[in-house]
Amino acid sequence: MPDTYTITAFYKFIAIEESDLANGRSELQRAGFKFRLFGLTLISTEGVNGTIAGSAEGIREFKEYLQQEYGEFVFKDSYSQDRPFKRWLVQIRDEIVAIKDKSILPDGDRNHISPKQWHDTLSNEEDVVVIDTRNICETEIGMFKDAIDPRLNSFGEFTEWVRNSDIDKDQKVLMYCTGGIRCEKALIAMQREGYNEVYQLKGGILNYLKDYPEGHWDGECFVFDNRVSVDANLNPSERYSFCPHCGDPGDLTIDCSSCEKQTVICKTCSQENDRNTCSKHCAEVYRRAQVPAK
Repeated sequence: MPDTYTITAFYKFIAIEESDLANGRSELQRAGFKFRLFGLTLISTEGVNGTIAGSAEGIREFKEYLQQEYGEFVFKDSYSQDRPFKRWLVQIRDEIVAIKDKSILPDGDRNHISPKQWHDTLSNEEDVVVIDTRNICETEIGMFKDAIDPRLNSFGEFTEWVRNSDIDKDQKVLMYCTGGIRCEKALIAMQREGYNEVYQLKGGILNYLKDYPEGHWDGECFVFDNRVSVDANLNPSERYSFCPHCGDPGDLTIDCSSCEKQTVICKTCSQENDRNTCSKHCAEVYRRAQVPAK
């Protein structure tokens, strides 16, 4: 195993015939095993999306293979001393990012702005609205300063949120997500509702932090692997752990009410007595102990 794991996130919207999906999945699966990778890659009729980890050489070889098969990608790299994924997995999905509307299909390079353009806009323009398209569990541990949080439980709620939004349709809007893929669809959803001046951060938060670790970002960025989140320097979090009850990031250290083992839980679960415990098993033990004997 490598001393340091290279982690890369990538996506590409590209038409793939449904009849080619099974073979595409098999080839990606084979490549991952060949280069000794870990992580999850999704393939659908709308493209490919993944976050993977391995040795620097293995990741380099996989990038070459992927671009030979599907064309140019933008890769967002980071690093970890610990293995961020347990296994290598490739899955066929209906969408590579689920907005629950298959008619929303990105068609290319639509209104991207570079990290520098994004940074300069936030530094110099006041009359601009910034929207975070991620879920609540992600926004609660970090956001761009003064951004709007739609409080989404899932990305599939974004279209409805836009319909009910009172943001002026002539307002300049900037939107962002972790690596850029959700904004590809979110931007189209806003344009369909009549928003004319909407822009997305190319490569997402991860791409911005690579160039501006001391910029306009506040907090940590949730990632979909065992690191939980990364700080502004893209280093694995030293603050957050996955809550053993709900799986959201948490930073509250407690002594388990059942076995007294020290653990970390999230703020929401801390409000429930049975969840001030280190595991679902201990939560059940605690609940049973509260039932009066008959």
